[in-house]
Amino acid sequence: MPSERARPALFFMIGAALAVAVAAFWLPRWWENREYRDAEEIAGVGSAVLPGKVADARKRVDPGLSAAKATTALGKPSFAVRTEGASTHEIWKYYFSDGTLTVNVTDGYVARISTDFGPPKIPQSRRR
Repeated sequence: MPSERARPALFFMIGAALAVAVAAFWLPRWWENREYRDAEEIAGVGSAVLPGKVADARKRVDPGLSAAKATTALGKPSFAVRTEGASTHEIWKYYFSDGTLTVNVTDGYVARISTDFGPPKIPQSRRR
């Protein structure tokens, strides 16, 4: 009788050990992939190339323009980063087929605009 009773507990222990082993191999890989995707997003991997030309977009914005008006004039940036502290700073990148327009925004106003002519250098994922 005691051997028959030990059998369900044995199956439960084997199942639990298998579940722990699967989690030990799968969970770290899942977490690493999640972190890698987040890092790629921060780096602007796979940003969109917008229609139009850099020179045309540059004519639509000037330093001193509010961020809301700049967004209305240019649209959503291909890639943007933001920092906050004593003042807010943002960098917006607009990728076009003939170049890149970089807009620096400080405290809600365009502070600096730069253009880089030539094919845009958009970061690509190292994962396949």
